Amino acid sequence: MHLCAYFGWGKVKKGRNSLQIMRDTVHALIMREIKTRFGSNHLGYFWAIVEPVAAVAVMGVVFTLLGRSSFANIPVVLFLFTAMLPFSLFSKLMNQLSSAVSANKALLVYRQVSAIDPVLTRVLIELATYLLVYCIVFTCLAWIGFDVLPTDLLKVLAASGLLALMSIGLGLMLCSAMSYWQDTEKVVGIITRPLFFVSGVLYSATMIPPKFWYLLDWNPVFHAMELSRDAFFSAYITPIGSWSYLSLSALVSFSLGLTTFYVNRSRFISI
Repeated sequence: MHLCAYFGWGKVKKGRNSLQIMRDTVHALIMREIKTRFGSNHLGYFWAIVEPVAAVAVMGVVFTLLGRSSFANIPVVLFLFTAMLPFSLFSKLMNQLSSAVSANKALLVYRQVSAIDPVLTRVLIELATYLLVYCIVFTCLAWIGFDVLPTDLLKVLAASGLLALMSIGLGLMLCSAMSYWQDTEKVVGIITRPLFFVSGVLYSATMIPPKFWYLLDWNPVFHAMELSRDAFFSAYITPIGSWSYLSLSALVSFSLGLTTFYVNRSRFISI
């Protein structure tokens, strides 16, 4: 299908301002991205839900075989989901945004498409997918019999929101870096894997001797996991999770990301 026809640019709409043009472009990019990523059948959407469920199921079986049915008085399944889903949002947002412009390079020749449009597209898709999967997973857990009502829903959302904001900032910086070095995406994969194990997805601060907390306290993602569990479960009180540190990290990351992206905006089109 010709790109102009796909994006609906065959018929020129007069009197549109820049925001309306961006809205129409992002909408078209979302439709294109969803079809490319999930395919034309419903099985593609199915895998978006199965992936985190399968990961938690495997880890749940492992911990059960090791004789652990709960962590910090929290069922293993809930303990893992409340951290694994936010970490999945963080890693996927960062990875998707790092390649947002390069993957849509051919579309930037059209004056209606700016460099920020594919970035906004992927942010909206990842956030929508995260919320959908989160609701489906915890609805299923409630149906099974788990108590899935968070102690403080607003704080749960705030922890995920700050984590997403930090991830967007990092993704924008990596997106700019890719315009200079194409192998940046490989480096992201190398960094993300060990980050999973030092971010408290499979454990909490209370499971670690206090004298070793300094080894993880520098990691803002670890703070997000701790604060998420603290807000979700009344039985868990984080000893080191800091809203101030997480908020500052998110603000600095997002500011630097926007700045580097703005500075390199012309480079995305020229190279």
